[in-house]
Amino acid sequence: MRPPSPRPPKKAEPITSGNSNGTPPPPHGWGGVPLPFLSPAQVRATRFPRKRGKGYDPAQVDAFVLRIADALAGRAKLHPDQVRTIVFTEIAGGYDQRAVDDFLTACEHQLRSGHVPPTTLQTGEALLAVKLPRSPNGYDRGEVDAFLGRAAATLDGRGRMTSGEVRHTRFTTTSGLRRGYQVRAVDALLDELEQELRFRGR
Repeated sequence: MRPPSPRPPKKAEPITSGNSNGTPPPPHGWGGVPLPFLSPAQVRATRFPRKRGKGYDPAQVDAFVLRIADALAGRAKLHPDQVRTIVFTEIAGGYDQRAVDDFLTACEHQLRSGHVPPTTLQTGEALLAVKLPRSPNGYDRGEVDAFLGRAAATLDGRGRMTSGEVRHTRFTTTSGLRRGYQVRAVDALLDELEQELRFRGR
């Protein structure tokens, strides 16, 4: 395995337009399409294409993507410069470097701007309407359903759940023939729920 190599440096481009607060305009991805601001849940759910040749180590990239999601959710601190300077080992069958680099450029810009888009969880009904996929070794469905029921009541003004409670909640994982809710899908939903409660000052 070769030692880690830095991501190719980006060319500095003059800022011709931007936001009223002085932040630069959103960066562009493949084809010149502006890259949107992402919610913590969307960051957590991001997937990258793989290469037949050498690409970035998926385990290293996935772990760093989760750090970005935690930073956007307010759970951890991550300076934008850490996103710019991160290095990954390159291995056969790894993630496409350009796709990862474009994604990290967008995340760096978003962390600098401090912008996190509003959630889709405006009501308890919207929360309970989310369909969670099932998988072996997932979260216990009964525990998750009960927790989401209490969260829905809070979103509708009938409960006292806080963003901190969402952040620290833990679920039992299933085993054997029992199928639970997919761990990553539940974690992404909890990211969005925590974000919504924080917006509400809870």
